[in-house]
Amino acid sequence: MRFAPPLYPACRLDPGLPTGLLLLGMGGPDGQDAVEPFLTNLFADPLVLPVPRWLSRPLGRLIVRRRVDEVRARYRDLGHGGGSPQLDWTRRQAIHLASLLGERGLAVQPGVAMRYWHPFTGDALADLRRQDVRQLAVVPTYPQFSVATTGTSLAELERALRELRWAPPRHVMREWPLLPGYVDHLAGRAAAVLAGWRAAGKDPARTALVYTAHSLPERFARGGDPYARQTRATVRAAHRRLCELVADRSYVEALAAGGAEPVLAFQSKVGPVRWLGPATVRTCLDLVTRRGVRHLVVVPVSFSCEHIETIDELDRELGAALRDAGLVDFARTPALNLEPGWLDSLADRVASRAFGVASAGRQEIPHA
Repeated sequence: MRFAPPLYPACRLDPGLPTGLLLLGMGGPDGQDAVEPFLTNLFADPLVLPVPRWLSRPLGRLIVRRRVDEVRARYRDLGHGGGSPQLDWTRRQAIHLASLLGERGLAVQPGVAMRYWHPFTGDALADLRRQDVRQLAVVPTYPQFSVATTGTSLAELERALRELRWAPPRHVMREWPLLPGYVDHLAGRAAAVLAGWRAAGKDPARTALVYTAHSLPERFARGGDPYARQTRATVRAAHRRLCELVADRSYVEALAAGGAEPVLAFQSKVGPVRWLGPATVRTCLDLVTRRGVRHLVVVPVSFSCEHIETIDELDRELGAALRDAGLVDFARTPALNLEPGWLDSLADRVASRAFGVASAGRQEIPHA
């Protein structure tokens, strides 16, 4: 199978017209009763479970039945009313981004469209239409493009627009893997941890840094999906920036892993197919048990806000496994959330690319 990212609408929007700013995401259950239907919607998408079509529905139902109780418990433990904090974060991001665009002279109404749970895309579009929006600026909350994330969300957007019989001009930001504020966030938070450990006298030979990203079935990458390539480009750019930020570069270069060359691992594998590796848990455990690492910082690179894959998978599950194995210091840098530099950088890009409004921000980092 070949995956060729389609060309999405990229109209030049009129700065004087009311604009809907639509942030796209996967979504998450808003409570315990929503976990099963959320998972059912997720695994009914053939782009999430890339198996023959005749097998996808029964296999999806089987995965849901086997995992629903475990996933309910994991969401219950997040401390967010039994559901996911993703929607709250994304709404706040949309509001902040709209405010920043307003400061640039653009009349923007924020909206959020989730792929597998409320607010669904059709509802989000109908709400913006009721606000007399005349055009759309569409921003995925996935930094790197994949047909299984941004691709399926944008396909749903086009389907919902057809159903509404609405065809507003729209500018789609397909991906932003090298957005300056995003790269600076990844590098800056990791550099701060390493600087603190250096000041505390932590031995770099027993210290490591690992970047972690959501995995993807290998067949996507083999077929041309750009996610893996873009994720590696993000990590290379962030690591170069980190080396610039740490006052003592020799400390970084002396790390047991993640020093001279970045270490990238992948998490959140689901289903029976082969996924991108190496696995984050295995990579980190090997550093502790085989390399004698006692101080480890993990940097999530593909998560725009805190949710189950950062709070539960990394903080709780990975952190506990590493401490049981002998790790002394475990640091996980935060997701983007409401990081001001990232949001300002994103506002600059939307303003310049979608509206032609020049910005004074840093230029896009060249592809490595």
